[in-house]
Amino acid sequence: MDETERRLEDLFNRYYNSTATPEQREELMAYIRTAKSNELIEKFLKENWNRAASENALFTPEKSHEILDSILSKANRKEASQPRVFRLTWLRYAAAAALLLIGIGFWWQFRADQQTGTGLAVQKAQKPNDVRPGGNRALLTLADGSAIELDRVGSGLLARQGTAEIRKTGDGILVYSAKATPAGPDGRMNTLTTPKGGQYEVSLPDGSKVWLNASSSIRFPSVFPASERKVEITGEAYFEVAKNKAKPFRVKFNTSEVQVLGTQFNVMAYPEEGASKTTLVEGSVQISHRQQHTALRPGQQAVVSANGQINTKYTSVDQAVAWRNGLFYFKDAGIEEVMRQLARWYDVEIEFGGKIPVRQFTGKIARNVNLSEVTHMLRYAGVNCRIEGKKIVIDS
Repeated sequence: MDETERRLEDLFNRYYNSTATPEQREELMAYIRTAKSNELIEKFLKENWNRAASENALFTPEKSHEILDSILSKANRKEASQPRVFRLTWLRYAAAAALLLIGIGFWWQFRADQQTGTGLAVQKAQKPNDVRPGGNRALLTLADGSAIELDRVGSGLLARQGTAEIRKTGDGILVYSAKATPAGPDGRMNTLTTPKGGQYEVSLPDGSKVWLNASSSIRFPSVFPASERKVEITGEAYFEVAKNKAKPFRVKFNTSEVQVLGTQFNVMAYPEEGASKTTLVEGSVQISHRQQHTALRPGQQAVVSANGQINTKYTSVDQAVAWRNGLFYFKDAGIEEVMRQLARWYDVEIEFGGKIPVRQFTGKIARNVNLSEVTHMLRYAGVNCRIEGKKIVIDS
């Protein structure tokens, strides 16, 4: 192995492990753009593809190899029909297409390359029949019934309610601040609601932070009373609760309740999912459902099933809070579960044209991509799907 080959292997490994510096990432991309030989690119591309396929696969190993062979063979066929000056271009696009499917680290680089015009990205401008991803959109309904579309107003003071001031920051966060804490509840209940294709962050009157996923809501007072802090949610929310031993924090959803003092946790309680899931990131919580009470440790998840039973297990925290970090994270997920998440985030309807395909998916996909790129990956995995307006159609 000569010096060039050793250096390229080191760059691929660093990039795959997300330890490459910006300079090293650019060195790798520059090599792919200017390489005079295809062999080394193909060699390390295959090695990293196979490693990703075994560690964090979206497809079965057989399907994974089939996809890579298809990508590279297509590039080779294109090269055979093109003059020498164009041949390396096709390999670069093949490498980009393959690395796009390997992992999030490569994905972000391709996004950056596309924006800076280096020619490596495989994405194109949005197609006419495409859907953009969701974003920061929410409706704030005040106690008097008035409503504010947060994505349509500028930053600054939005409203006053008693001793509370409601502001929108420059980076799009809804912030409540109170000059004093009343002895009892003042009755001013506010509701923050995200639509399909929306998400939002709010800082509550006590300083606790809440992130709402798409198609979710949180109801809370403009000022918490002295005795307790209590909110109600629908859908999915991630909490960072400010510590206050004298004032417990309670989250109500469906017929369940989570009680905490100060901690970080995620609650998923979409009705269409059939079960609610509370996942503890750090601290401690107690979940109650009817006459059942269960304490959670960090890394544990409480699942309240449709029959009302609470089951506790250790789970992947990264998977449970992936949406908060801008990712879809599937683990042995069926096509219906995948489609429910896509429907909420892209604000689309799902139509099964025949028998529902039996597929399981494991892997991560960035949530900031257009819907056509997600359906493209699903087609690679053997799901016959297409976009029709604001609808995904899946044929058997």
